[in-house]
Amino acid sequence: MSTGQLVIGYLGGLVLFSMFICIVVMLYLAHTKMDMLLRLFPNSTGVKTLEPLRHAGIWGKLMLIGGITGYVAFPRLYLKNGQLSCEDLQAIPNSLRFKLAVMHWVLVTLLLAMFALFFIRKSGLFN
Repeated sequence: MSTGQLVIGYLGGLVLFSMFICIVVMLYLAHTKMDMLLRLFPNSTGVKTLEPLRHAGIWGKLMLIGGITGYVAFPRLYLKNGQLSCEDLQAIPNSLRFKLAVMHWVLVTLLLAMFALFFIRKSGLFN
């Protein structure tokens, strides 16, 4: 195994470990702050359609938190199609809004890094 392949392998392991940490943080947030998060979106139809997922076990809670972070990270898209209420978005405290958006962007970045490392490895660039 070449040095480049080892570096790609270790970076892939680091990305997977970071994704695991993010999932644990999201589950902790879902377990401790779910009621408060759902109370912040009383007029948003998108969150109301996701709300039954809170009773669907671990994966449902992850999907619900992921949906809420998506609404906070990309508000224009959801405001435009009516899934998110402007009043609900403004009622979220700025510190929480920032944390949710950062969490979403970190997961998107880690997912893109995982795919990039996979394609670099499969391209044979480091053989």
